[in-house]
Parts: sequence; structure tokens; C-alpha cells
Amino acid sequence: MKFTRQMGRMMSDRRARQIMGIAGAVALISIAQPVLAQSSGGTSIETGLSTIKQWMTTVASVVGVIAVMAVGYAKLTGRMDWGKAVTVLIGIGIIFSAATIVGWMGGSA
Repeated sequence: MKFTRQMGRMMSDRRARQIMGIAGAVALISIAQPVLAQSSGGTSIETGLSTIKQWMTTVASVVGVIAVMAVGYAKLTGRMDWGKAVTVLIGIGIIFSAATIVGWMGGSA
């Protein structure tokens, strides 16, 4: 009993958030890869932005799958709101057609 009280005092919520924040920052820094300029592949900015676009597409794919699964689960349990379901589908459509939409606005599509 005495040990758990000491641990409770040693590890407050604020301290736990600080530790998790530092651990998260260290993890992000450790997986970051520098973008090196390539003479034949374009500028480093283009390469970096292309890499970010690929990462965002990967993240959006996972989030989109989870969102569709959540809508399916809501339908399965009888708690689906059609307004939210349509909003999810429209949002996914906009995310994955972003490059095309920007191309239309820029006149390059």
C-alpha cells in the first residue's frame, strides 16, 4: 500500500504527459529522414513535398478505412446517422481527389 502511494506521488498526470511528450518527440526525431537534393530528380523542395504527399496519402488511406469501418459498425448496430455517413464519404472523396481539384483550379487538369 505504501509503495503505490509513493508511485502515485512520483508519477503525476502532468509528469506522465511530459514523459510521453518527450518520448514522442524522440521517436519522431529518430524516424525522420533528411531530404537530400538530387541533381536529376528535381529540387529538394519538390522531392520533399512529393514525399510528404506520399506519406499523407498513406495516412489518409488508413484513416479512410477506419472511418468506413466505423460507419459500417454504426450501421451494424443500428445507430447510423445518414448525415454523418454521407459526410464521411464526401470527406474521403475530397481527400483522395485533392490533386485533381487543385489541378482544375490551377487550369492544368
